[in-house]
Amino acid sequence: MSNFSRQWIVTSALLDKFPRVLHGFGTKYFQEKELNHFCQSKNLKPITLKQLHSDHIHLLEKKPDSLLEGDALVTYLPGFVLTIKTADCLPVLIVDPINQIVAAVHCGWRGTAARLLEKVINFLIKIFGTQPENLYCAFGPCISQNCYEVGEEVRKSFNYAGFSLNENLFKPNQDRPNHFFLDLRKANRDLLLASGIEAKKIDEIVICPHCHQDFLSRRRDGHRCGRLLNFIGLLYN
Repeated sequence: MSNFSRQWIVTSALLDKFPRVLHGFGTKYFQEKELNHFCQSKNLKPITLKQLHSDHIHLLEKKPDSLLEGDALVTYLPGFVLTIKTADCLPVLIVDPINQIVAAVHCGWRGTAARLLEKVINFLIKIFGTQPENLYCAFGPCISQNCYEVGEEVRKSFNYAGFSLNENLFKPNQDRPNHFFLDLRKANRDLLLASGIEAKKIDEIVICPHCHQDFLSRRRDGHRCGRLLNFIGLLYN
């Protein structure tokens, strides 16, 4: 693992190939002050959500009049930086280079069980005529399976949502009956693959915030740990 000493953000090599796309997954050193300064220096406006662990998707076609509520943002407009906050959950950034669209998605276990990422892909198909095979997706830092113990109620939610409950997704905890280790990355990767996204167009930054002190983890640090800022936007031509 690289030393992130005081590094603000990490980026996806897959998304770096698009010159109009600005993106990043923040370390604990990249907070609201740094985000605002970063955006001001590039004449951009950060847009955040009141995240609900839901399947609510917002299409941003103008500056919002108030704080939006939901867990996914989509825009075709340059000048906005779509921002998702995480502290163990999976941030997913999406680029449609053909239609010049970007999206930011917050995938906790509830949103994943609600198949939010699949719904975002279907939203892009319905609204913009996006072809899934043209999409590029990047997974940011997210709690690893070995660190993410959940109970039977979570497993039942995924079962009800149609996920295959094999041991690759829910690994039984041999020391605690009816407790499992959930692979949040795999669950969302499977949703993308089933939606027609090509495996080579899914980039995963395999960093577990729970294991690395340069990132914030609710499970490690508690409710007051703060949040990591993950963002994507389109630059002006």
